[in-house]
This record gives sequence, C-alpha cells and structure tokens, in this order.
Amino acid sequence: MPKTLIAVLIALAASAIALPAAAQDFYRGKTINLIVGNAAGGGYDLYARLLARYMGRYIPGEPSFVVRNMPGAGGMVLSNHIYSQAPRDGLTLGMMSRSNPIEPLLGSSSAKYKSEEFLWVGTPSSYEDDAYCIVIRADSPVKSIADLKPGGQTLRLGGLAAGGSDTDLVLISRDVFKLNIQLIRGYRGTQELNLAIQRGEVEGRGIGVTSVANTFADWHRDGKLRFLLQFGHETRWKGLPDVPTARELATTPDDKALLELAELPFLMARPFFGPPEVPAAQAAILKKAFMETQKDADYLREATQMQLDISPRSGDEIAGVIKRIAQTPPALVARYKEILGSK
Repeated sequence: MPKTLIAVLIALAASAIALPAAAQDFYRGKTINLIVGNAAGGGYDLYARLLARYMGRYIPGEPSFVVRNMPGAGGMVLSNHIYSQAPRDGLTLGMMSRSNPIEPLLGSSSAKYKSEEFLWVGTPSSYEDDAYCIVIRADSPVKSIADLKPGGQTLRLGGLAAGGSDTDLVLISRDVFKLNIQLIRGYRGTQELNLAIQRGEVEGRGIGVTSVANTFADWHRDGKLRFLLQFGHETRWKGLPDVPTARELATTPDDKALLELAELPFLMARPFFGPPEVPAAQAAILKKAFMETQKDADYLREATQMQLDISPRSGDEIAGVIKRIAQTPPALVARYKEILGSK
C-alpha cells in the first residue's frame, strides 16, 4: 500500500477518534439549562426536576442541571423560545406541553415553530401506567357521563387560561358525546385550578391520574374525587377498570378518529426536547443519556415514591409520532380546529 494512502488513512482514523472524544469532553464542567413550559408544582415540573437529579450521571463529564419554569400560552412561550432563541449548543433543553407539537398542524398563530425540526430527546412517560381523565368532586350530583346527556345535569369544569389537554379533551368530549358541560377557562396553573375545585367554583377538570396523586393527594386519598371518563387508552386502564374510555363510547368512525388524534400526544406525555440544529455529537449524547436515566435504580425508586409513570419512549420514537400527526387528513384537522374554537 502506498505510503501516502497509509498516511491519509491514519489521519482519517485519528480525526474519527478525536471528534467523539472532543464531544464527550464538551460537557465537563458545564451546566445544562432545563426549562419547563409549565408552572412550578405541576406534573411536568415534577418530571423535569426528577430527571435533572439523575441525567447528569449518564453524560460524559457529568454536567450539572439547573431547572427553571417559563409558563405561558399553554407552553408555547417555551416552545417558541427553544425554537428561535435558545442556544443550539446542547446546553439548553426544554420540557414541552404534550399538546404543543400538534399546534402548528392546527394553524395556531401562537406556534412560531416547526415540530419536526426540534431535537426530540425522549419522554419518560407514554401513559402505560397512567390515564388522563375528567375528574369531578365526589359530592357532585353527576354520577356518570350519561347524566350529562341533553335533558340531564350540567357540569361546570375548569380549564387553564392558555388551554392544553385540560381544555382540548373537555371540548372534544362535549362535542362528540353531546354533553352538558360548561367550561370555565382562565386559571393560571394546576394549583390554582385545584383550589377552585376545592372551593366549589367549578366541579372538576381534565387531569392525569399521576397529577391527581401528586397535586390533589388529600382529596384523592379521602375519596373526594370521582373519575368520569378516561383518555390515553383504547381499553380501560388497569388503574381505573370501572371508568369508561372515550374511544369505547364513540359510536362512529369519524368520532373515533377524532379521539385518536386528540390522544396521540399521550404517546409522548412528558416530552423533553432541544432546539433545531444541535450538533450531532451532542444530540446523540443527550438522547442516549436520557434513555439510560430511565433505567437508573435510584431514579426509578424515587419515581415510584412520587407515583410517576415511567414508560419511556426515545427521541426517535417521538419523531415518529410527530410524523403521524403531520399526516392527519385535512377534514379531521378542520373538525378539530372547529371544536377547539368553540366556547
């Protein structure tokens, strides 16, 4: 073999070794900023702070994590910030509201981002051991969904000002099942909305069982809450065997398709993401470290104590869900938008 060719091969091999080594040393002594698009104290915040306590173990150089909150516009303040303003060096991550990836599809004027261009790091939960529900006070005269049919009871539910799963699924259920529901929006966070239920301002809300267990623990333990309808599963989740799923109650193919679209975000229930154009080496390190964290014994022990569902999906799997959302038929998108525009 000619000496010049050998020299070229040696140089290429050296550069192939040097690049990963440089990438792995990148995080040494650094701090990763993890920004949560929801208010402190809610379910998203709990997952983010749990991850921040352990993920650094699995990143070469063991960087520290700092968590802060950037709520607003149903999480889209953060999503827009990460897309257009956050540094693209692998030192800034976000935790997105699960409903945000679908907003560009719906033509939301607040969504100044393209979901497919984000770096998707992963989600610790895909709702395998959780369910999203319409939850009401147990002393409400409403005992089941059937009580809300025309001519029956009217239910007052609360929702966050900016919307999200707590409002979208209530509005879609109201339309699909023709329910007497009055949605009162404007609450600024989970804690404020839960207090409104306790005070009797509203009778209930849309919320995940994990969030109920963590933010509404006393009422949940004392049997002061009733679960009317569950989402995120085609068949009844084992934790709520007596509560019907929305899809089992749907009677037409169009209604089932609408509910399936509304439930797609639960496959990436707690998504962690980064800006577009993060260097490939840093992106690979972050995605790998995220999934390794999901197997950490201490992390899992603490998650169990916090009653958090850990059923992770990788960043590549989330990217696959984003593609599915983008392929939604236009007629279905139009109906979805019409419902969310209702009062």
